Amino acid sequence: MLFLSDYIRLSTTVATNALLERKGHKHALLITKGFKDLLLIGNQTRPKIFDLNIRRPSPLYSKVVEVDERVTLVGYTSDPNAEEHQVKFDADGNITRGYRGKGWDGIGFAEGPGEVVRGLSGEAVRIIKKPSEFSHCPTPEDKSLSFLSRLR
Repeated sequence: MLFLSDYIRLSTTVATNALLERKGHKHALLITKGFKDLLLIGNQTRPKIFDLNIRRPSPLYSKVVEVDERVTLVGYTSDPNAEEHQVKFDADGNITRGYRGKGWDGIGFAEGPGEVVRGLSGEAVRIIKKPSEFSHCPTPEDKSLSFLSRLR
């Protein structure tokens, strides 16, 4: 029997093992300012709920960089008609129709101020505050490189 495949993933086990064994390059966590300890705190689930001697594995990242920014998903509500109210984009990422659900004030593309853009997985993201620390960098790639250069 012949199976058709859209893609093949190679070396995922090797990469995962390198992370878990703490081998290879150092990693950094870039996260919204004020949330640097979010992954360390977690959700407090543990195998022995009343155990006072909690042992946690060390984090996979070696440095945390807090980014002074704020973003939110547009229309992130329990609206049963969320799919029909969502922001619509064309193939180039331009908005063809803004959000029309609960909270929309009839002005703009979303339920509040800020620039609306298409996220990597197609969702509508409202940028409330852009990082200003690297405003001198002309492109997002330059800003990322500037961030990463501080990690050495």
